[in-house]
Amino acid sequence: MVMKKFAMNTSVLMGENVCEQIGAQADVLGARKILLVTDEGLQKAGVVAKVLQHIDKTKFAVTVFAEVKPDPSVKTVDQGAAIARENGCDLVISVGGGSPIDAGKAIAVVIANGGSCADYEGLDQYTEPPVPLFAIPTTCGTGSEVTFGAVLTNTDTNYKFILYGYNCAPRVAFLDPMLVMGIPKQVLAPTGMDALTHAVESYISKGATPQSRPMALEAMRLIGKNFTCAIENTTNVEAMTNMLYAANIAGTAFACSRLGIIHAMALPLGAFFHVPHGIANSILLPHGLDYNLGYDDAGYCDMAVALGEDLSGLPKEEGACKLVDVIRKIACDVGVPTTLSDVGVTADRIGDMARDTMKSSHIPVNPRPISQKEVEGVYRKAM
Repeated sequence: MVMKKFAMNTSVLMGENVCEQIGAQADVLGARKILLVTDEGLQKAGVVAKVLQHIDKTKFAVTVFAEVKPDPSVKTVDQGAAIARENGCDLVISVGGGSPIDAGKAIAVVIANGGSCADYEGLDQYTEPPVPLFAIPTTCGTGSEVTFGAVLTNTDTNYKFILYGYNCAPRVAFLDPMLVMGIPKQVLAPTGMDALTHAVESYISKGATPQSRPMALEAMRLIGKNFTCAIENTTNVEAMTNMLYAANIAGTAFACSRLGIIHAMALPLGAFFHVPHGIANSILLPHGLDYNLGYDDAGYCDMAVALGEDLSGLPKEEGACKLVDVIRKIACDVGVPTTLSDVGVTADRIGDMARDTMKSSHIPVNPRPISQKEVEGVYRKAM
């Protein structure tokens, strides 16, 4: 029997204005010099200011690094780490979606180990533990605030890779629903689909554990009941809070189970065509599920029910197909693109993307084995 591991290295604090606890949590670590990692949009929107108001300026020196772009690059991470070193930072706080949080993870590693984040691709490739990291998510999608890896892009080679380590996870995640109220629908839709993909792939992953599977199902239940309500009104406190929590729960599940071919195929779409990660996952999700049909039909039925489908009286094989139908309906309801050609992907790079897909650590845990040629076929169906 193959050994599996379930771990959760992050304390999750939840509630309105929970960022008030930043100082107390920093005091536990003895930290005094903070690098706050974010993006320009959140800084201009006043979200960063909302976080900063909870940090006592008489106790903590804060340097704001707002240079993170979607799909954080090696150059950006290394720049942030250099600024942190210059300022003697002993704590990193990431504010934002998956990109600032992933950048923060990698910056924390480079502060402690030197060099470039590109030196640490793979699992536990660094020797010194990262500088402590706090994460404050401002979207309802990535779950990066509880995961162990950072997805980074080498822009010189159009290659996305993962820097991964069990002590790479944030020490504390602050889930403040007020920070996601009123986010644009064009942000909520793809990030919500990202969270749904995390839950789905985690549940049927070969790496799923008795702890991760119930979490993945609960994330799906929350998404099924709240996603369209949240899209209709992004100031709906209950719906937005539940979407934030669903993303966090799904992240906790997949942090240990890993994912599958959908995520493995989504990464090259970001590297080659700059397709936002949630959009890439959303487009690929029904096609990846089609490919895996027949390899965990019972699991497919569990997920369809969690998303609100009534499968009473249906044979297992037919119930499994219903999952693909309900996923397509959710994507339609929230208004995300449905084909790769819709987002500018061209077929001439399918071979290159399939090659990079096969390098992913998600491939071995996919329910159904897949070859590079079969990956190319899934890409073509999604065009």
